[in-house]
Amino acid sequence: MSSFHPATRLTAWAGLVVLVQLARGPLLWGFGLFIGVMALAFAARRSRLLVRRIRYLLLVSLVLFAFFTPGELALPGLGPASPSIEGLRLAVAQGLRLLAVVMLAALLLEYTDEAALVSGMLILSRPLSLLGMSSERLAVRLLLVFRYVEKSPAGGWKSLLAEDVGLEEGGVALRHAALQWQDWMVIGVVVLLGVGGVFW
Repeated sequence: MSSFHPATRLTAWAGLVVLVQLARGPLLWGFGLFIGVMALAFAARRSRLLVRRIRYLLLVSLVLFAFFTPGELALPGLGPASPSIEGLRLAVAQGLRLLAVVMLAALLLEYTDEAALVSGMLILSRPLSLLGMSSERLAVRLLLVFRYVEKSPAGGWKSLLAEDVGLEEGGVALRHAALQWQDWMVIGVVVLLGVGGVFW
């Protein structure tokens, strides 16, 4: 995957994230297991770091789904305090989806440096310039989000929304490279699968 253009890697990553959200039943479990094995094999340290950072979000998500989803009580003896069977199923499925997305992010960050991320995002966001939006600003904010994943900035996540956001810590040297035929092929396949999924 490292031989592909950063824009292609970002497109494939986004497509996999969408697939994780749409997967159900055995497909979700199989896909989640595969992503987990790949992440632990090729990005173990970063995977552990990211999972540790979302542990509270994961816990809150599990509790909300398990205890606030209507359905048959899993522990009737507890009465209204019991989680529902349907809620537990949803909690496990949503927890698996969250873990899979985080591990996909770990794999992306492990093999795509900051300069490549910004360069890829600049290419993918070019069409937004037709709507009067700044692709450079979007790319910089994306970089700051990924930096936040690694290390919390001063002021916490709210600092990412500041208007005077910048790259004070040394900046980033962008690498400009044209998309090759294999890049266009992968991007085309991801887009076709995404469009097809909307109408299926």
